[in-house]
Amino acid sequence: MPCAAVLLLGSAAGTSVGAPGARSELASLAAAQRSAELELYAAESRLARARAGAARLESRRRALDARVARTRRHVTVVRSSLAATNVRVATLLRRLYVEGEPDPIAVLLGAGSLPAILAGIDELERTTLVNRGIADELGERSRTLQTQLAVLSRLRHDVAVVEHQARAAVATRERAATAQRATVDAIRRRAGVTRARLAAIRKQAQAAQRASTRLMRSRAPAPAASTPVGSSDATPGPATPAPAAGTRSLVVDAVAYHLAGRTASGLPVGVGVIAVDPGVIPLGTRVFVPGYGPAVAADVGSAIKGTIIDLWMPTTAAARAWGRRTVTITVYG
Repeated sequence: MPCAAVLLLGSAAGTSVGAPGARSELASLAAAQRSAELELYAAESRLARARAGAARLESRRRALDARVARTRRHVTVVRSSLAATNVRVATLLRRLYVEGEPDPIAVLLGAGSLPAILAGIDELERTTLVNRGIADELGERSRTLQTQLAVLSRLRHDVAVVEHQARAAVATRERAATAQRATVDAIRRRAGVTRARLAAIRKQAQAAQRASTRLMRSRAPAPAASTPVGSSDATPGPATPAPAAGTRSLVVDAVAYHLAGRTASGLPVGVGVIAVDPGVIPLGTRVFVPGYGPAVAADVGSAIKGTIIDLWMPTTAAARAWGRRTVTITVYG
């Protein structure tokens, strides 16, 4: 029986050490999950903006396609009209200068006298001049349309190139968001396993402690008092991110606060969540605040206008210690 007691006490001691380890791992996983969810929110926000930009470019390119098609149809019509007008002018000129004898013209005009023939010739000349004017006007219109078509074609090509780049950016951001979702899912699964492990450790420790207590009471005049092993959850401080391409600096007034609840984006408040004016910093944007650390713009407020941000603090004391400061933050694209 004493051997059994020793074994059970050893089991209880082992599980009491394992429980704080599991709790520490669970706390680390919770922090990692929160960070990953914020990164996922930022990635999906960037993806949504990229999709919206690509959609605008596609709409503009389609409008240019329609304008190019209309201009081409106008060019075809003008060229056809110009060709027909040139044929009419050539026919009139041939009648004037090749078939200019009185008899054919008289036959043409149905005139039986010289004055009537001369009047017919004058009418042919006027008609020829009018058709020449029409031909000149159509030629000028054709050249103008050709210039417009060339400009529109170049613009359409440029927009198509930018649209292609935007689609490539959307694909890249979709892959990044998919990878981040996989990361979040993996952390959630691991956290679930750790919670189950922690529950099993606690159950085993409690059972071992109860058995040990029973054995000690049966062998000792007084029950042995057991002192539970305490634990503390440590949350690692934020690491300074490396500067990324496309970043910018922004001078803001940073105001600290401590309140429970959820943000306007639906995320729970916590360290790393800041409230911004979306017109200055779009929601989902990652930033770095000196003295605070990396954060994601995930909340708004009626009093937050312009270059003002609100920083969530874990305690009221921390919020009061920060107060209101003017800082230069780094905004990542």
